[in-house]
Amino acid sequence: MSIVYFDSAATTAPLESAKNAAIAAINEYGNPSSLHTAGIKAKRIIDSARKSVADSLYCKPDEVIFTGGGSESNNQAIFGAARLRARRSKRIITTDSEHPSVSNPLKALEAEGFEIIKIPTLNGALDLQSLEKALNGGAAFVSIMLANNETGAKYDISAVRKAIDKSGCGALLHCDAVQGYLKTEDKREISKNCDLASISAHKIGGFKGVGALYCKNGTRIQAFIHGGGQEKNLRSGTENTVGIAAFGAAALEFPKYSDRIASLYAKAVSLFSNYGDIIKLNIPEKHINTVLSLSVKGVRSEVMLNALDLHGICISAGSACSSRKGPSGALTAYGLTKEEIEGTVRISFGWQNTEEEIEFLAEKLTETANKLKR
Repeated sequence: MSIVYFDSAATTAPLESAKNAAIAAINEYGNPSSLHTAGIKAKRIIDSARKSVADSLYCKPDEVIFTGGGSESNNQAIFGAARLRARRSKRIITTDSEHPSVSNPLKALEAEGFEIIKIPTLNGALDLQSLEKALNGGAAFVSIMLANNETGAKYDISAVRKAIDKSGCGALLHCDAVQGYLKTEDKREISKNCDLASISAHKIGGFKGVGALYCKNGTRIQAFIHGGGQEKNLRSGTENTVGIAAFGAAALEFPKYSDRIASLYAKAVSLFSNYGDIIKLNIPEKHINTVLSLSVKGVRSEVMLNALDLHGICISAGSACSSRKGPSGALTAYGLTKEEIEGTVRISFGWQNTEEEIEFLAEKLTETANKLKR
């Protein structure tokens, strides 16, 4: 039985260009910090990938710091900025629907005496009035995601930047852009508005275990991993040349699939809209076209997942990082009831999906819903 994969928000299928770049990089096994020929060849691979990622962000190559993934990038930005700016202010502003790799580091900082203010995101919309009010009280650091990994909600980072500037508090803006990177209309949005932003290779057809932190020139943060001084002395450790090479290739190729993925999203919405008696679509007014959240009436998400898995269909009950840890904070913040949350599943689209797969998914999901509803 072949697999029909609709869980690209958790991780994407690697692109062919990423695989080919990785294979080529495997043969250049020198340490990029070494000064001999083998090391120089490896460094060139990293430099080329850094430029590709920088071009995708419309920033300078020296503003891209390679890391071990999106979660590491978030931790590096949050701890690195908050602790360095603690004398200025210990107030941090975020939202009530952040990924655990943001909310948990902030929890740790709260235990250290920082004040954490959470802005509501009801129906997937950032409460800008609450944000402006919080900023008027002063803040050193703001961390707000670009797109939500469970609902697909797209947050207005440009409006956040304007609110920070208007307040005059001088807060840095960090954005967890892991889910939204290369999936929004304005590809310059991150570098135009953010001081720091986290991205990940395996969300755009690259490999797991490699990510990057966009660090705008002039933005100061503490080093996260101390050692040999790699990555501008912010993230020491021998670079993952193979993963970084694949990341650079994926950054160039993934945008080519934007229209195709948007078309698949629209087709899924159209098909599921015909089943309003058993399915509730949770679509924010502003959203990315890769994540579709829906609540199945009378069927628990775990039951639906297991039933679809028997047909070779892979979807999720929410974030892969929090699927085993109780009710989703993001779905609660969105405004869903407890019963709706228990029946919510996430369908996320990738470059490899087809219209035929969408039709098969809709057929089996609605068939299962009618069969199992309480």
